[in-house]
Amino acid sequence: MNRRAAFTLIELLIVAVIFASLFGLVLVGVRPGAAGEVRRAAQSLVSAILATQARALGNPAGAGLILEPNGAVGSVTAVSAADMLPLITGSCSSGMPPADRSATTASVTITPSNAGAGELASGYRIQFGRSAPGQPAAPWMGFSGGSTVSLRTANGQTAQNTIWPESGPGGLPVVIARYPAKGEMLVDLGKPAALDLRYSGIGDGAGFDATWSNLANKGPIGLTFDSVGGVDAVMQQLLGAGTATVTHPLSPVYLLVAPRRDVEAGTALASDRALWVAIHPQTGRVSVSSNVPQTGTDPTALRDARAKARAQAVIGK
Repeated sequence: MNRRAAFTLIELLIVAVIFASLFGLVLVGVRPGAAGEVRRAAQSLVSAILATQARALGNPAGAGLILEPNGAVGSVTAVSAADMLPLITGSCSSGMPPADRSATTASVTITPSNAGAGELASGYRIQFGRSAPGQPAAPWMGFSGGSTVSLRTANGQTAQNTIWPESGPGGLPVVIARYPAKGEMLVDLGKPAALDLRYSGIGDGAGFDATWSNLANKGPIGLTFDSVGGVDAVMQQLLGAGTATVTHPLSPVYLLVAPRRDVEAGTALASDRALWVAIHPQTGRVSVSSNVPQTGTDPTALRDARAKARAQAVIGK
């Protein structure tokens, strides 16, 4: 009688090991590389920016994003919506125009009609309406502390080119935009990629100063767009106990997306897989370009990297 053919336990284990090895090779073959992960993260970020700009169109309060760092190194792996609170409406009863018309700030008294007086402290920009029929509304101006109006000098307003509004009988109508609140998460960049706030910021990156050339160690960062899709404001310390610091940029906003391990190691500026996402402040145009690796991490290296990003911006024209 013939013996029935069968596999021994050792043979079955060998076959299982072979299949496991082949399966692992397949996974390695289909797993996207670091460059692909970064590109996908940058594309997700751009999609969120474009969707936010679309929400801002035609909305006087605009729309925005919040970049909330998740560690001391200033890395961001999740981007949330910035819920724009309803505009405060009311009237200015005194202080406008200032006694010195060449001043860049004015102290005013605002009486809100749809909010409490305490909520004025959450305002960051103000627009004065028409004081008489036929007069145009004034441009948006800065607003802080519930009573201080300022020219948006970072946005080109000066005492020479901006006319303070004239208050008419019964006061001057106003609308005030408030700091946004954190909304739903829009983008999860994933574990392989992160946004590096140390090299993200406004302008050519000529210096690591205490203001805007880099955004690290400045708390949650708000990025808001106006009703025509341009950049209205960049905010620091947005969700802190005090009021946020606000600027209205004239220069592009640069966001650097890189492999997460490079961000955590502080070498994102030297990475050939990193990508720059740049936003033009007036037009809102968004472009993506490859990072040209830098040997240094000083302001000169940052300036060179951003200059080359501007020059090559070929992805997402």
